[in-house]
Amino acid sequence: MKAKKIVTLLVAAALTCGVVGSTTSVYAADVTLKLAHADAEGSIFDQGAVAFQEKLQELSGGTMDVELYRNGTLGSLSEVAEGIQMGTVDVAPIVTTTLANFAPELNAFDMPYLIDDYDMAYEVLDGEVGQKFADSLQGSALKVEGWWAMGFRNTTASKEINGVDDFKGLKIRTQSSDIQMAIFNALGASPTAISFSELYTALQQNTVDGQENPYVNILQSNIFEVNKYLIETEHVFQVAAFLVSPSTYDGLTDEQKGWVDEAAAYATEVERAACENDNETAKETLVNDKGMTLIELDKDELKEATKSVYDQFPDYADTVAEIQSYAK
Repeated sequence: MKAKKIVTLLVAAALTCGVVGSTTSVYAADVTLKLAHADAEGSIFDQGAVAFQEKLQELSGGTMDVELYRNGTLGSLSEVAEGIQMGTVDVAPIVTTTLANFAPELNAFDMPYLIDDYDMAYEVLDGEVGQKFADSLQGSALKVEGWWAMGFRNTTASKEINGVDDFKGLKIRTQSSDIQMAIFNALGASPTAISFSELYTALQQNTVDGQENPYVNILQSNIFEVNKYLIETEHVFQVAAFLVSPSTYDGLTDEQKGWVDEAAAYATEVERAACENDNETAKETLVNDKGMTLIELDKDELKEATKSVYDQFPDYADTVAEIQSYAK
């Protein structure tokens, strides 16, 4: 895969430039942007955020800076998105599951087995489909500066799952997404929407039997302590938009806008590379160091079992067809 070849180089370059550095600038900036995200320092999104900070400082000669607000300190994803609209937050990566509240067609990304691999995802996002999504969000006062990735969502469980039949009756935590819940209903499971902050406790107390998330989230949240089995379902590819507040952007000079655009493009490259690298590393760590048992399921069987989900959401059929046209 072409994208794989650049992963190590990009991440190494980013680290050399201080991508996992502090939020404190050595410059006295004329313009300081607030960047908010929900994740911890060193996470995939944080690596992209600090790359944006570092590059903007460099391009502007220190006249522009970025303050990072990690761990959801400026509110929930929905609240941050509203902050972008109002201009109280300047920059933020927001997942499409949240942004679908502003542009419903983004729900199409939650369809099962829609994206084959990272290369296909980037071709979709960097092509006409991604531009259509960006135009739609622009109409809701959300300016897209780049499309970021969180990777494929996979399943963990307290019980062994070797095929579709083993999902029957299992209580699986999902995001608050009708489509993602429909996926697990189609598999015969009982999906339950629980906030991420309550997930570990829900698994620990057997309120749910399992959950689904990208590998990095599974590792960072210590899910391996309460679920033994790591089931590689890869049922949904998680996407986020790197947003800039239109009111903030419009208040910049043309030169400053150019710096923001270039810094955002660089940050997108770094974030995508980190996504691939960190998810692969997290998978290896979960199995080799944390004692999880990896089970690779038959993707054709999973696709067949979940194809009825497409019929349940006909409003997204045109968007789905556009995305599917990129499949090799």
